[in-house]
Amino acid sequence: MKQLLVEFVRLLRQAGLTVTTMEAVDALKAAELTCFDPALLRGVLETTLVKSTWERPVFTALFELYFDLAPATPVIQANSESTVLTIKGATADGSGRSSSGAGGDAEGLLETINNQPAAILEELARQFTADIPLTNAEPAEISQKLRQVQVNLRWFEAVNKVERNYATGQMKEAALLKWQKTFAQLEALLRRELERKAIKQFGRQHILKLVEHANIRRREFDCLAAAEIIAVEQEIGKLAKKMAESPGIRLRRAKRGKVDIRRTFQEVIRTGGCPLHLKYRDKIKSKVDLWLLCDVSNSVERFSRFMLQLVQAAQRRYANIRSFVFIDEAVEVTDWFKSQDVNAFLQARHLRDRFNRRVGLSRYDLVFEQMARYELAAIGGRTKLIILGDGRNNWHPGGADELAKIAEQAQSIYWLNPLPEEEWLEGDCLMKEYQPYCQQVFECRNLEQLTEVANRIL
Repeated sequence: MKQLLVEFVRLLRQAGLTVTTMEAVDALKAAELTCFDPALLRGVLETTLVKSTWERPVFTALFELYFDLAPATPVIQANSESTVLTIKGATADGSGRSSSGAGGDAEGLLETINNQPAAILEELARQFTADIPLTNAEPAEISQKLRQVQVNLRWFEAVNKVERNYATGQMKEAALLKWQKTFAQLEALLRRELERKAIKQFGRQHILKLVEHANIRRREFDCLAAAEIIAVEQEIGKLAKKMAESPGIRLRRAKRGKVDIRRTFQEVIRTGGCPLHLKYRDKIKSKVDLWLLCDVSNSVERFSRFMLQLVQAAQRRYANIRSFVFIDEAVEVTDWFKSQDVNAFLQARHLRDRFNRRVGLSRYDLVFEQMARYELAAIGGRTKLIILGDGRNNWHPGGADELAKIAEQAQSIYWLNPLPEEEWLEGDCLMKEYQPYCQQVFECRNLEQLTEVANRIL
């Protein structure tokens, strides 16, 4: 059993959780004190190994797939009747109008899952997925089969029925929230049952791939659900707080400390090498000038939402910061973020109208030309420029010459791109032209990558 727990901790680390050696030792000791009781094991490990809200879903998914403590064929009754759902006709989109094929009754689904405890929902999930065949253990296959189950149950029609009842005043908000929680719980159980089937059919080596779906830090921004967006925003808030409390660092001349090799050799050359005088340097707290240029076009809408939150947080981090957003024209929003939040910015009608006066497609060439013409004099040797965007210029000239002028003036340019790196050289993406003028270009498609980039350059 000890070896199983050690392997479990290793998988947790590979799944993205930061589990230290001492935490692993504490978990093992706590499990030993309970004599490795299966009923207590999950609570013991979760208490000792999970430290953040986002880590809990990852831990739960990995624990349930790794130990697989689910009963084989439980017999559970709901409302003194069998929990098997009556099947009626359904179409591929879940509308239920076809006379062929198998599908669930939306009204029957609502009746079956209404006010049911977790044990009943688990049994229902096993029944609903029992006859679903799998061809592989890839997350995409699991998502596809999950949708197939939902279509068979006429799940989406049931959800729409609940929402219509609320919209027409037939249901109170508390009841709506309760239904939403039930749907979310059952959907998670359905996915977990499909994952269990995949592990049993194709082997335990696929566990980590399936657990990836539960890790919101590694999920692409465009693939996040509404509740997950809120969780990611909370994590960005924590990251911003950490950034705000962490001082910048620069080097200065000192009488003692670390030897400054460059200045020492300069002195050697100046004096002809005799005598040799060591020069020293030391670190002091400092804040550089930071400029942020963020694409807010439709193609990077979800990415921009999270980037703007980081932009707003960065305002508290640096002594001198200027923030710009752009589509085909750069608009400075530095003062806006001093008093307004990101949601208010995204809903600001006068800013949307300003962008919508034109075609609404990204034009990096126009933006770089505008910055080089009107802002170049304000860019100095301590200016760090961060560009947030996908580099797609909609088949227009790239404007790399204007970016080169900016790069000559600035200390460094960093580019955060939400596209996969293999797409940077495809289609209308012009990163090949822009990359030579950047200190570094980062792929930034999820919270884990964003955290790594922020810690390195902010």
